Amino acid sequence: MKREAQTLLEAGYRVTVICPKDKPERRWRELVDGVRLYQFPQPEWGQGFVSYLWEYTYSLVVIFLTTLFIWLYEGFDIVHTHNPPDTFVLIAGFYKLFGKRFVYDHHDLSPEMYYARFRGKGNRVVY
Repeated sequence: MKREAQTLLEAGYRVTVICPKDKPERRWRELVDGVRLYQFPQPEWGQGFVSYLWEYTYSLVVIFLTTLFIWLYEGFDIVHTHNPPDTFVLIAGFYKLFGKRFVYDHHDLSPEMYYARFRGKGNRVVY
């Protein structure tokens, strides 16, 4: 992600990244090497299906609200997301209504992540 952001900066674009905090003491909003960085806290997720669902729902809502804040106060033309989770397509769908472009950078780790999370006890159809 860092190389992608730097390449876009060098090409003259403004770049904003939204991501989970890697350290609790980091600020919510920072400028790092020219990239505007918005970081959200990660609660303790726990284990099991309910915590998995909670993590994805929490991330989707927090990231959507952050994009809404950025769109209203700073503006943007393109949303570029990485997966997982695939639910970010819902955020893109909202902004498509306003003519924003969407780049979906697909990294399909879902089967492996599902297997690791549920220690092989998951649905055989999924993995």
